[in-house]
Amino acid sequence: MATSGPEQGTPGPTASSVEIGSSVGTSLPDALLCDMDGTLVDTEGHWFTAEAALMADHGVPWSTEDSMHMLGFALPETAAYMRGKGLQLTAEQIGAELESRVLEAIAADLPVRPGALELLVEARSAGVPLALVTNSSSALAGAVSTRLTALAQGHGISEPLFDVTVTGDLGLPAKPDPAPYVFAARRLAALYSEKGRPGATVHNMIAIEDSLTGLRSARAAGAVVVGVPNMAPLSPEAVSVAHVTPESLAGVTLSTLSRWIGEVRHTDAHPKPSDQLGDDGARHR
Repeated sequence: MATSGPEQGTPGPTASSVEIGSSVGTSLPDALLCDMDGTLVDTEGHWFTAEAALMADHGVPWSTEDSMHMLGFALPETAAYMRGKGLQLTAEQIGAELESRVLEAIAADLPVRPGALELLVEARSAGVPLALVTNSSSALAGAVSTRLTALAQGHGISEPLFDVTVTGDLGLPAKPDPAPYVFAARRLAALYSEKGRPGATVHNMIAIEDSLTGLRSARAAGAVVVGVPNMAPLSPEAVSVAHVTPESLAGVTLSTLSRWIGEVRHTDAHPKPSDQLGDDGARHR
């Protein structure tokens, strides 16, 4: 849910054993593009609570199904939906109320999704460019990024985790439009080209998402898309959009991602039956 800020942080050290931008399937990904809510951190429950409480405060009926329907929505879309259900507040008031409640909840509790921190730490240590790509606001993304960076410091990471942060208030069309992922990929490619590492392309970048909205955005941008379920199993449509659908990020490493890129690109060049399971247990399309 919701809005955005500019790039932040600095690239980590260059991996000594693998060269970014070299042959697909044997090298590191050109970059890792990560959704936030429900993918890296388990904030969806905070959103559900905030939505239900706001509607209850105004005597408007609301259900878990309503919240599930809005997974991956940007704040303007969320506000429009809530107004359509009968909430008599402006879109700006709704956005401010929800964001305030979720920020308060994040300050008290920020559950990290299984395997997410470990993968981010490995990527930063190896010098893989990282972007946070979310429909949430810059305030929310900043709060989450700060908390994740603090956790990463316990694993030897001294700089901010993310090179680029793209949020819903940046002025770009929101997911499912590909613009957020296209922008993130171009900014990362430009940043690393300036540091003497040219040649990064979105086609060799991994995007990780948990919602159909986000999966559509990343797939349309041209990234290799990993769909990870959170509040509910991925829908058949979401599975059809994702290239790979592991049960979680637990145990997923840079080596895993590199292999997936190679498999996906090989499949693109040589069509195979869909839903082929790899030996890692993830479903490949």
